[in-house]
Amino acid sequence: MTERELAEFSVDLYQVQFLRKSGLNGLTLVQVLRGELLFCSGEHTSTLNSGAIQLVNRHTEWSLQGQSENMVMIVTLSGQWVARWYPDFFLYDYQLTDPNAPQNWNLALHTALRQVLEATVVKNAQRYRLELNRWLSEVMLILITGFQQPAKANGSRHQQWSRRITQVVQRIESNVERRISLGEIARAEFVSEAWLSRLFRREVGVSFMQFITTLRLQNAVEALRTTSKPVHQIALEQGFANNRQMIDLFKRHYGKTPRQFRRNPQDDAPLRPGTRDDEQRNERNVSPVPTHLIFALLNQADPHKDAIPAPHYDTGEELKVTLRNSRVRPQRTRDIVITVRDIDDLLQHEVQTQLRKLHATLPISALDIAEPLLNSPLLSSAWQTPLMANPGWMRLQQILHFIDELDVALNLRLDASSTPQQLGHFLRQCVDYFPLSRLSRWRFLWVCSVNTPARNNEQSWKTLRWCIRQHLPQAQIGLYYPFAPGTDGIRHEAVWHQPWLREADFIACTADANETLDLHSNPDEDAPLQRAVDYPTQRLQAITTELHRHKLTLPVHLLAWNTLTGQTLYANGGFFRGALLMHTLLSLPESVVNVGFWLNATLQHEALEDEKFDTSSLAIWFGDALPRPVYWVLRLWCRLRGERVASGPGHLLTRSDDGWQLLLSNTVAFNPDLSSQETFIQRFRRRMSLTVSGILPGRWRIRRLRFDQQNGALFPLMEHMQTVSGPDAEALDWIRHRARPQMQMWEETLSGEWRVQETLESNALVLYELSPLR
Repeated sequence: MTERELAEFSVDLYQVQFLRKSGLNGLTLVQVLRGELLFCSGEHTSTLNSGAIQLVNRHTEWSLQGQSENMVMIVTLSGQWVARWYPDFFLYDYQLTDPNAPQNWNLALHTALRQVLEATVVKNAQRYRLELNRWLSEVMLILITGFQQPAKANGSRHQQWSRRITQVVQRIESNVERRISLGEIARAEFVSEAWLSRLFRREVGVSFMQFITTLRLQNAVEALRTTSKPVHQIALEQGFANNRQMIDLFKRHYGKTPRQFRRNPQDDAPLRPGTRDDEQRNERNVSPVPTHLIFALLNQADPHKDAIPAPHYDTGEELKVTLRNSRVRPQRTRDIVITVRDIDDLLQHEVQTQLRKLHATLPISALDIAEPLLNSPLLSSAWQTPLMANPGWMRLQQILHFIDELDVALNLRLDASSTPQQLGHFLRQCVDYFPLSRLSRWRFLWVCSVNTPARNNEQSWKTLRWCIRQHLPQAQIGLYYPFAPGTDGIRHEAVWHQPWLREADFIACTADANETLDLHSNPDEDAPLQRAVDYPTQRLQAITTELHRHKLTLPVHLLAWNTLTGQTLYANGGFFRGALLMHTLLSLPESVVNVGFWLNATLQHEALEDEKFDTSSLAIWFGDALPRPVYWVLRLWCRLRGERVASGPGHLLTRSDDGWQLLLSNTVAFNPDLSSQETFIQRFRRRMSLTVSGILPGRWRIRRLRFDQQNGALFPLMEHMQTVSGPDAEALDWIRHRARPQMQMWEETLSGEWRVQETLESNALVLYELSPLR
């Protein structure tokens, strides 16, 4: 039984004496249903017994030989069909694992191929193609999830090509059926068209378009010989602009039209690897399987049915890191700035308790006061002598004493409503009564208003700056500018043309990944969600680029920021985003010197009307007693030290005097409203297998910290407390104890290589720390 009409895939049932196949641009699965066959591919030879499955990768020639009665199913999946749904197909090879492996995908593959066999044999006229598409897609998903490995160059075909050109050719082969351009390939490879065109011609020997045309004609020849499809359909499927273009090119290359070739196929014509004799020998040495044998096989019970639960299709990948000759760069840390709403808030007992706890575990460099200093009730009335009789003055003394205790700087904001007279009076009093060493750590931040005329802004800046310089000449004076949402308009902002920008000591800004998103109008669109992953970094990079373009070297202070998150209590709390937060922290531009966070959600005024949340910034504490997940992300971030030895999507390896650190992450962006859908989010699981070569042999202590939805996330623990009044003291203690990364520690003897395997949930983080034992 043969299905020859489906160029995208085929399922063939044979009795084989001898069968040889040339290397196609796709995958082939050979399953022996009965008897025994000898499989040969290159120097590899193996005996396939009944039930065995052999997987053949792209561009691999192979053959089968059988002596006695046998039955074999051959499933061929074209590269074009697979790449349509899985564009990275050409980057990988596939190899079946040991059937006794702990995570046994072989059973899942047997089960899916059984369904392919049944669909092929029963062949319901109305549902046949749909059923085959379904089960062959299942087969491919199993191969991608369980058997995928980095691609290897295959034979002489690639031996003269660089890795880039090999990858370009694979991209072409996987997309040749559609209109594909040099510009598209160049963008995918992050190179220029001109450079790629020259490299392609130098290595392959023909131009980019000549290669594509030849490949399409070879595919057309094969379709003419093996199918009965009309010429116009073949032209469309092989990527030709129209029927006439294919006919003209075919005649120019082969000296005859496609119809003439089909009527007289015995004439010589350039084909894919393999000869006409091979094809004739194939047909002479295989025969259809008798129908009674097929149905007798189907009547037998499937030994693999219900043997395993439904598999989780988490993406798997193999990574290798060699420490020899690796490029090393420093692992830079940033200062952490904590924001409170008003300077008076620093007198609250809960605020002081939270700040002391943070200061004991995180490197806090400064406290930031969100409300303009001169608007504070603390300064609502003029201080008269004696100062000790003024309540405001006494409160200020307590505040400054607390700041001294923490040993941090103080950020004070000013705006267009701040007057130099009031500011000067305040500074004079402070200079007279407080030591200069304390006041010199103050930083002043002038908030620019885009709704105020430029002349008024300039006047406000100059007078306030002059006033500060008169009293505190060493104090830093920076500028906060409210850049419009997005990144494209940053270069057109008026601030770049203001002369007073050059007088600033630093520039401050915000970066909220949610400010350009509308999840309700486009809930199913994936592209905006993916752009949100890098939005904070791209926004900061755009600001840095403009600073360089205007020859400014101002450091950037990130006052407030956020990753993609939910807009309501449940969407915000249920959407675990540890890896998203870490991704942003690790990808900050060099110009960013500190990163800001609100102390807690109460001061942040996070809760808005209609159960909505303010998503423009991040708060570290939930209520008074529980740290949020961002706190533990910061703890993990601050643990990273030393030099970056290797990094890539999902992994970072650092080295210090204390040993090695490996951070694994699974950064995923999806609609936060779907966070509670376990069936939906399980598709984002990621299997990673990483081998590090070059570690000194010896005994090592290994510590593992895992942080994900099941290990440390706060919101799932809070959901256990279903009471109107909320959790009591005992419950809070229990939550506080559980809401942290899971830790494990063991000792291991390494012989120069260390291998680690992890399955990461969506936005999970895993940190390994390796310390040598002397």
